[in-house]
Amino acid sequence: MSTFAINAHADGIQAIAYNVPGSTAYNVPTLGNTPGQGATVEATFTASAINFSGDSNYSLGGFLNSFGAASNITYMNGYSATSSLTNTLFEFTGTAYFVNGQTFNVYHDDGVNLYVDGVNVLSQPNTTSPITTPYTYNGATGNHSFDFIYANGPPTQADFQTNLVTATTVAATPEPSSFALLGTGVLGALGILRRRFV
Repeated sequence: MSTFAINAHADGIQAIAYNVPGSTAYNVPTLGNTPGQGATVEATFTASAINFSGDSNYSLGGFLNSFGAASNITYMNGYSATSSLTNTLFEFTGTAYFVNGQTFNVYHDDGVNLYVDGVNVLSQPNTTSPITTPYTYNGATGNHSFDFIYANGPPTQADFQTNLVTATTVAATPEPSSFALLGTGVLGALGILRRRFV
């Protein structure tokens, strides 16, 4: 198992776990087709990072609590923390800071489809042994919405980890001409005050 140092979106990653047919779990659906036919919601939760593993506790609760990233977990439709991870699809949505040309790594077992602003940036939809897959973001730098779809198929391992950067609000930096204008205004105000006192 590989663990990344996560610089993740600080809060607000929303996630849903679905029980899906094996055909869906073995071939992760695309964004417009998620979760697919025959899906049942197992749980909803929020996450502070995308840093999950079911290797040491192969259960839904074991996966969600593996590195402390999940909170506000609500189990639904008869599913619980002890439910199996086999044929489970997860969808993570939120906002993260992306830099044009930046390379991210995704450690996954099994398939993933990653979207930024609705554009597919990584498509590895099929089952696989644990593998680290890099992807390079080529869009505009800034905060962007993401939709990461991960599925665990066979009852072996379950890993989904990636290194996202905290979503931030960038403060406007004044241009040099703004500083010159401010300086001119201050000098003018000082001149007026000087005339009043002379």
